[in-house]
Amino acid sequence: MRTSDQAEEVQVRSRGQFDGAGAPRLTHGLLAVLCALMTLNPIVASMYLPALGIMADDLGTSIVGVQISLTAFFAGVAVGQLIVGALSDSLGRRRVLLLAFAVLTAASVFVALAPTLELLIASRVLQGLGAAAGVVVVRAIVADIGVGPQISRAYSLLMGTLAAGPLIASFSGTVLLQVSGWRSILVGTVIASTAFLVLAIVGVPESLPLHRRAAFSAIGMGAMYGRLLRDPVYVGFLLTMAFIFAGLTIYVNASSFVAQDVLGVDVWGFWLMFMAYGLAVFAGGWMNAPLSTRYGPRRMLLIDLAVAMAASALLVVVTIVDALNVPVYVSLIAIGCAGVAGVMANATTLALGRTPFAAGSGAALMGCIQFAFGAFAGPIGGFAGPHTALPMTVGMLACFVLSFAASRFARFHEGRAPRSLPADENPPAAPLGGGAL
Repeated sequence: MRTSDQAEEVQVRSRGQFDGAGAPRLTHGLLAVLCALMTLNPIVASMYLPALGIMADDLGTSIVGVQISLTAFFAGVAVGQLIVGALSDSLGRRRVLLLAFAVLTAASVFVALAPTLELLIASRVLQGLGAAAGVVVVRAIVADIGVGPQISRAYSLLMGTLAAGPLIASFSGTVLLQVSGWRSILVGTVIASTAFLVLAIVGVPESLPLHRRAAFSAIGMGAMYGRLLRDPVYVGFLLTMAFIFAGLTIYVNASSFVAQDVLGVDVWGFWLMFMAYGLAVFAGGWMNAPLSTRYGPRRMLLIDLAVAMAASALLVVVTIVDALNVPVYVSLIAIGCAGVAGVMANATTLALGRTPFAAGSGAALMGCIQFAFGAFAGPIGGFAGPHTALPMTVGMLACFVLSFAASRFARFHEGRAPRSLPADENPPAAPLGGGAL
């Protein structure tokens, strides 16, 4: 055993964060920290969404050109997660998280200082590489120490709280744009990145004991990801998450110009509409927590997918017949995105339930494919220009249908393979009092 690792585990144990099984408990306090960390990616990724049009004009490019910088961030997150996942299975969750957040903070400075679109895009890739640890490590910590129905409930709360990120980002971006211009928004990401680094230092314990760590090597990393990809059930639920996230990304990328150019609202009107979306995701995730515990993640996944597909199909219809207005748009987006939150929570639970032998790698591969799909799909909403919502609505519907197909693929193969998760008829949830989730 390495001396540094011995010292690390002794220090963590001395703080009373490990229970008798050698791992910290999933307490309310730890879950609150993990929920806060889940907001990192949407804050860093989308704080400048209210300024897309102004940025495009100032940088001498198009809406799609600026959207590519968001795609670059997602691409960095996708690639970074593969590395972070394997490293966290070897070095531990906390150490890798802190190193990655330090990279994120430095990259945010480069983004704020970037004088051209090309340098902005390159810096956003580096920013994404650092931000990758947030998604991977949070999911892996829950998989490390969650027990039974705690896991599904925790992922539901995490996905619901994820909506706070876009709300904070859109509000902060709108205020900074009005007060100091779009460059100040990029400075805001530096402040946010620093705050997340401090929170990780103070609030995240090590959840992976030394005896469960695996030696890191490029060959071993490839072999582990190959093993995961040979499990059709894991792949099916992974694709369920990836396609639903791609549809959500299409909406987020297009939301600014659809609100302002298609529906004719100002920047504050856009923020109110975006707030409705965020509250819907929050409500969908938190409502899914007790429902998935009672009815099981498989059943709730099907219901949530049906809600998302129905809402997006209606959006396509009202757009085609030129009946899209603010109340209809906000209502259907809210309903659909509430369903999306439930899909993300349940798909995560079901996919990572197949990977108890390597939770970090399982979360990393899932996140990599998820963000790669998001990076590819992100610009779709702007393909026909900023004066129509049809590409956005059709793109969302197509992604949600593909997500449904992937879930059916997973369930078909799950019926032919042993389950790694408890059956949908979960035992009663543990009481929430006394500190443990």
